[in-house]
Amino acid sequence: MRTWLFRTIGIVVLLVFATITLVWLLLAAPLFSEMRRDLVEKVLSEQIGQPIVVNDDVSVALGRITHIYVGGVVIPSQTMPETSLAELNLLELELDVAALANRRLHFDNLVVDGLQANFLTAADGTTSWRIGRPTPKAEPENATEEDNQEAIAETGGSNEGDPEGSGILSFLSDKNVAFTSIGLNIDDQTSGFSFVFDLQSLALEQVDEGQRTKVSGSGSVNSQSFEIEGDYPHSAPFTTRANFGEMTVSYDGKPFSESEGGGYRAILQMDTGEFGDFLEVIGLERVLEGNGQLQAELVSQDALKIETFTTTVNLEDGQQLTAEGSIEDFYTARGVDLLFDARLYPEGQPPNAAKSFQELKFTAFEMHMVGSLASFEFEKLLFQTNAFDQGLDVIGPASIERIRRMPDGRLAMLGIALQAGPIEDPILKADGEILDLLQLQDVTFDGTLNGPAKLILPNMDEDFVDQLGGINADFSLSNEGGPVSLNRFNATTYGTDLWALDLALSVSELKGLSGLDFDVELDVSDGASFLTALKLQPVEIGALAVDAVTSKQGEDFTASIEFEAGSSHLLAALDAKFPEGASVIRGNVASKRLDLNDLKNLTATLDQLKSLVGDASKDLEADVQPLVLPKETNVQPLVLPKEKGKPADLLDVRRVLREADVEVQIDFKEIVGQQGVTSVSSQLSAKEGTVDFGPLKMTYGGGNFSLRAVMNLIDSPDWLSLSGSTSGWEFGEILEELGIGIDAYGRLSGEFNVSGSTASGKAFVNSMRGNASLSMSQGYVSTSLLELAGLGIFPWLFSEELRQGYTDITCVVAPINIEAGRVSSDSIVVETGSVQLVAKGQVDWVKDTIGIRAEPRRVGKPLSRSAWPFDVTGQLSSPNFKLDVGGSRNKAPEGADAMPANRQPCVPDITQLQ
Repeated sequence: MRTWLFRTIGIVVLLVFATITLVWLLLAAPLFSEMRRDLVEKVLSEQIGQPIVVNDDVSVALGRITHIYVGGVVIPSQTMPETSLAELNLLELELDVAALANRRLHFDNLVVDGLQANFLTAADGTTSWRIGRPTPKAEPENATEEDNQEAIAETGGSNEGDPEGSGILSFLSDKNVAFTSIGLNIDDQTSGFSFVFDLQSLALEQVDEGQRTKVSGSGSVNSQSFEIEGDYPHSAPFTTRANFGEMTVSYDGKPFSESEGGGYRAILQMDTGEFGDFLEVIGLERVLEGNGQLQAELVSQDALKIETFTTTVNLEDGQQLTAEGSIEDFYTARGVDLLFDARLYPEGQPPNAAKSFQELKFTAFEMHMVGSLASFEFEKLLFQTNAFDQGLDVIGPASIERIRRMPDGRLAMLGIALQAGPIEDPILKADGEILDLLQLQDVTFDGTLNGPAKLILPNMDEDFVDQLGGINADFSLSNEGGPVSLNRFNATTYGTDLWALDLALSVSELKGLSGLDFDVELDVSDGASFLTALKLQPVEIGALAVDAVTSKQGEDFTASIEFEAGSSHLLAALDAKFPEGASVIRGNVASKRLDLNDLKNLTATLDQLKSLVGDASKDLEADVQPLVLPKETNVQPLVLPKEKGKPADLLDVRRVLREADVEVQIDFKEIVGQQGVTSVSSQLSAKEGTVDFGPLKMTYGGGNFSLRAVMNLIDSPDWLSLSGSTSGWEFGEILEELGIGIDAYGRLSGEFNVSGSTASGKAFVNSMRGNASLSMSQGYVSTSLLELAGLGIFPWLFSEELRQGYTDITCVVAPINIEAGRVSSDSIVVETGSVQLVAKGQVDWVKDTIGIRAEPRRVGKPLSRSAWPFDVTGQLSSPNFKLDVGGSRNKAPEGADAMPANRQPCVPDITQLQ
């Protein structure tokens, strides 16, 4: 019996020893290492829903709480075979054996050392952590649920969550975990952003009997210090605090109950600290300095919704950028409603008003964007400059393929597509990209413009829409590496016989109009019909043709403009140089034939066309002008500048003349349409601030003008000096034009030298100062009244002039002085063979007064009595004429009583006495 007992005990001990030995061998012996690895791989793969590979040994320390040590753990990426999702040197887990006895596998108190995780996104959207589900593209606004389901099916995903992406997080969510020596690499090739986390520690702690999870960690992100603290009670409000260098982030929220659909609502607040540091943290060029704040209210349920957000960026130079709005689905960028506002100068310190294109600066812009990243519209787009504002309204739909970080650190907006006009048949289509979004540099756009002529002529008569045809244009715009340039703009009309336009334009630098090449041909078959089509007053000008070619390369500028209307032809050519100093301009304006009636009709035509802009400007009540009409209309007119100003205002002709060296020749060889006018020639010159126009030589019948106008734009910019002479005017024709029915003959000539204010024509006349003279010789007048006044009745009755019925005029001399609205003369002389009339006095048209005294006497008899002297006095507008009955006598100079032998005609005789 005892022997059986000892034998039984020995067998049991042996079995226990063998079992312990076997268990030890299974858990520790190298012989069974592969089996242990296979078992751990299988169990952990099931736990996290992701395949796991164990490369090193697995060891187990048995106990009520069993410790399992796993080395060389790799979680391979199922979508990127050459990449591991995570690698860790050592994984320590505690296994609850009691729970295992109850068929519940539970690990806790995990210790992870030497973790390297890789969350990668390939250029095609494939991610290292998600099976068969590339990053979804934003769906169009009109996409149906069926479309969405088909897209999900194609990518191999589902609508029921994301087990591949959330399995590891679900596994860790209820466990205490301590991480040491953590490396996390987030590299997104679609966006270009890369974040490298180097964390010394990260801990997940379950407290309050598993009802609260706390997270804490520290380390660096992209070489900037990083700290995070999080407190996440189950079904209660949570908080998150994080610091990236100087940037602080808080994310506080409250979960929804299951009856409310789950998810949570949270408030995100962020302060970037120094904005340059923030740009460096996210891997962008440090091109801006300042600070920024962001506050957003988010709701996470079926999608991540940003209900409201506001952000402000204040730059160190005083500029400010603000944005506010909402986004229905942040991940797909759908339901976007954003309002941007930028002030591009320090508050209260706007730049000086631009006086030239070189001084033009953008000062602000406003933008209202609605839609999605795949299809959006600008409901408002207003650009402000220091010269004028330009508003556009309802541009779209437009789309952006992606916003990404470039390898050199620039933030780029790629695959931009926009259009304007009816969606089914857009008028404007353009595609482009912005390679430096933060500085708005390296912008490129190519596009086409195709629509009815009403596109640029919005006020046309609807009955003429078809007759005016359409316009087709293509263009290319960029500012690669420098200023904005219009690389190409070509436009032509089609489908019309009423007018033809052929335009080619390129400008290598829009701001300074550098590298300009402009070539335009405009032909209008009938000007009256063209104006009628535009709802304007028709002008019978006939056919019109304009051919203009200009070019500006470096400092050199050339232009040639040819104009034809009716029988008239005008050609203008200009050559100029624009160096750093004074510009040099040379040119000529010539015409072989110019009909003044054509010129008059052209002026009337231009005046009618000008009213298109004038009428439109009166209606500019709103802050923004429309680029397009509402979508239900067929045609969308281009926007007009606001009333505040326009680009053309930057062309300061006075400044050009003040600073430039200018010489322009004018030569009209044949002028018709005005009786007597046959030709005109002149020259315009400007140098060192002095503008000299003349001599202007013009022939008119037998007469001619020679006129010179001079202005000093530096010392007296508002004062004009005129001088010149005229001769050959027919005295009889002038009397006829004045309605005086007296037959007369004589050639008038004159000289003048006056100056006055250029504020207006009236100001010039009223401020005019200087002198002038009028003379005539060898003429006649068909009356002998002058002889009657000077000779008396009886001598006149026997005079030769009475018998022949006219009086020969020996000469007329009328010197006058002009002084601010007053004309005066001491000796206006009209002389015949027998009589000399001497008049003196003044006329003041400003004060409306006149005072003139005229005394006729025999030639060579200044001391004789004047039989009928007369006075003109009173108001200039209603003068009084009075005969001095009884006559008058002159007083002789002392000791002078005889006329010289060589008496001078038309010099007052009283002054010639000796």
